[in-house]
Amino acid sequence: MWYLALIALLAIMILLIVNYDIMFNSSKDYNIPAQKIYKQFLYAVMAYYISDMLWGIFYGLNLTTLLIANVVLYYIVMASGILNWTRYVVAYLADDNIYSRLLTWSGRIFFVGIAVASIASIFTPVLFWFDEAGEYHACPARYGQLIFQIVMFLLSSAYTFNATLRLKGAIKRRHWAICLFGLVVAVSLILQLEFLFVPMYTIGYMLGTCLLHTFVVSERVEEYRRASLDSLRREKEAAEQASHAKSEFLSNMSHEIRTPINAVLGMNELILRECEDDNILSYAENVRSASNTLLGLINDILDFSKIEAGKIDIIPVEYDLSSTLNDMVVMIHNRADDKGLTFSVDFDQNVPKQLFGDEVRVKQVITNILTNAVKYTETGGVTFSVGFDRCEDDENSIILHVKVQDTGIGIKPEDMEKLFSKFERIEEKRNRNIEGTGLGMTITKNLLEMMGTSLQVESVYGQGSTFFFDLRQQVVKWEPLGDYRTSVHMLLKEHKKYREKFTAPEAMVLVVDDNPMNLTVFKSLLKRTKMIIDTADNGEEALAMTQSQKYDLIFLDHMMPGKDGIETLQELRAQTGGSNVDTVAICLTANAISGAREQYISAGFNDYLTKPVHPGKLEDMLISYLPSDKIHKSLAVDASDDEEEELEVPEILLPLKGQEWIDLATGIKNSGDAEAYLPLLKIFYESLDEDASVLDGFYNEENIHDYTIKVHAMKSSARIVGVTGFAEKAQLLENAGKAGDVDYIKAHHTAFIDTYRGFKGPLTEVFAGDEADEGKPEADADLLESVYEEIRAMAEENDFDSIKDIFAELEDYKIPASDAERWQRLVDATERQDKEGILQEL
Repeated sequence: MWYLALIALLAIMILLIVNYDIMFNSSKDYNIPAQKIYKQFLYAVMAYYISDMLWGIFYGLNLTTLLIANVVLYYIVMASGILNWTRYVVAYLADDNIYSRLLTWSGRIFFVGIAVASIASIFTPVLFWFDEAGEYHACPARYGQLIFQIVMFLLSSAYTFNATLRLKGAIKRRHWAICLFGLVVAVSLILQLEFLFVPMYTIGYMLGTCLLHTFVVSERVEEYRRASLDSLRREKEAAEQASHAKSEFLSNMSHEIRTPINAVLGMNELILRECEDDNILSYAENVRSASNTLLGLINDILDFSKIEAGKIDIIPVEYDLSSTLNDMVVMIHNRADDKGLTFSVDFDQNVPKQLFGDEVRVKQVITNILTNAVKYTETGGVTFSVGFDRCEDDENSIILHVKVQDTGIGIKPEDMEKLFSKFERIEEKRNRNIEGTGLGMTITKNLLEMMGTSLQVESVYGQGSTFFFDLRQQVVKWEPLGDYRTSVHMLLKEHKKYREKFTAPEAMVLVVDDNPMNLTVFKSLLKRTKMIIDTADNGEEALAMTQSQKYDLIFLDHMMPGKDGIETLQELRAQTGGSNVDTVAICLTANAISGAREQYISAGFNDYLTKPVHPGKLEDMLISYLPSDKIHKSLAVDASDDEEEELEVPEILLPLKGQEWIDLATGIKNSGDAEAYLPLLKIFYESLDEDASVLDGFYNEENIHDYTIKVHAMKSSARIVGVTGFAEKAQLLENAGKAGDVDYIKAHHTAFIDTYRGFKGPLTEVFAGDEADEGKPEADADLLESVYEEIRAMAEENDFDSIKDIFAELEDYKIPASDAERWQRLVDATERQDKEGILQEL
């Protein structure tokens, strides 16, 4: 009987090869009708094959007791196959009628009957019995069972055949396969009656299941696989789109972050040029150092292609270690003081002061470590140590020993791996109130590895941690560090006042930018070069100016409403007979991502300059591109004799002092001094009506792209002059524009523009009030009260023409400062025929 085992083993292998995915990959839904029941049917067939194989093995080894148990199992799993087959046919056809119910109940009755009879056969012959020699004998009921099975398979075929007559196409072919399966297994059972000990039933199942898989299942599996490939392709496309969106986001963020930094660095440069006070110079140097550090970080974070490729360059330069240490100490000391922690430094005074390495990366690494130490320390303090050893293999290099020790919470041994995992925080629940993304230590580790070293950590949970590394640096000069504070003070004492690198009084330059503040900063940085600088705030105006005037150099902002910088340049180059067709054009951009240079050069620009504009780079670029015969280079760098002016609110601005909507101190600081602030504030005042009208136009036209650009410019201008609350509202609208959130814009635009127009009243009192209202009597409270009542009554009747007549009559009176802002809002609401706005105002 060993042949039974071999045939059953072959059947098992075929079943597994053909139907493995269906039987064992539960995570996939192949969209096959009644897939779950079909899988159960295959399991029943597999169990039947196994019991058939065990029959041959146990019979061959004369293991009668095991054989008897296996025969009982054999009959039960065979009946289970019938039960699941009938269930599958009914479920697949999805017909609910008397025939489907008859087939279902027949299968259930057959299974229960055979199961009971099989178990009973252990005690008394029902289906089978074994003689004393261990020989198997079939009882008459066994033949009845086979006949009943034949009838069941024939019934399932007849039931399927009947359904097939109503169908067409591929589904009809599948039904024919199910019908043929029943016939194949029925024929095998008929042969089994004739050849009782030949496994015809097993052979029939082998042929039948292969038939089902070929004509019923495989097509659906292939469809599923094609759909999976399509899904993967769509996911890939979605990922690529997300990656592109990420690049766009970073590009926008580059512009967003660099705009305020441009103002900070520009105004700070003016302080460094014009100030004589050592304390202010010290503050300004710290501002410049911190701003440049911030710019360095932004440049790398926003350089998307480098982040994706893992290519952040190490760029060694000469640097002064005392200045580097001072920057970090100043930055961290304030944080430690805010938390009541001690911050100690232990610097070896013999460390060479002038080194050669990547100063930005060294500062970034140490700052990350120090910041973490302060963040995770609640009591005690932080100690920052720097020492060195000479390199034995290079007399011009040292090994810099850097160590940061804290008395913080420490790190558990099992959490040590999380320390360098991206976006993972140690003890998340405990540290949930501590700021940070979890990227700092990962960046630190990678940067140190790029510089040829590694970060070491020693920690005792509950007592504190020590982070340290050894970094090789070349020595430029062996002058010792000494007291780093003294060294920094000497640097400030040696600070030389700015003097322009050149003058070019005959040179003409055109600067195009939609933000008037940027134009003012640009002109301020170059005012001592004596160049003739023309400005335009849009592409159309610039093109008109280039038609009538020859320029030596043209600076074009990239992101402008209407024609952007690239479109403006293309039209400039195409001007027929234009005098500036070949003029050198420089792109001004806040786009710091990888590939920006290639983009602008391919667009036709000769070069590009990133915002914030670095004064030195700007002057170097001018020297490179201006005609050499117009440049007169400076030979000396002398201090200016200009006297320092005290920062105070001038008398003309006193009407604005104390008003909540504007922070005069912030505006004056952003501008450098009060004298510089006044023209900037006047630009803001004079552009109110035009900006509001333009933004309203974009809103009414549903031009969200230009709306976003315009509101961005309004935000930048408001921030510079100190209207910070309004700038934050503009920021939210800009964010909504970039995200395509039209509903948010519609919900907030009216209130936003009313607020903006409302600035006209108080600013008119500053810039135009005295001149326009000279000699006019002031409207008293009684007169205004009666006027307001008339306006209210006419608004309720929608009589806006009469309201305009009232405003015309009141032009002979001076509106008191206390009512100016309200009066202006009423005028604006009347222009819009906004009845509800007028009534709400009154």
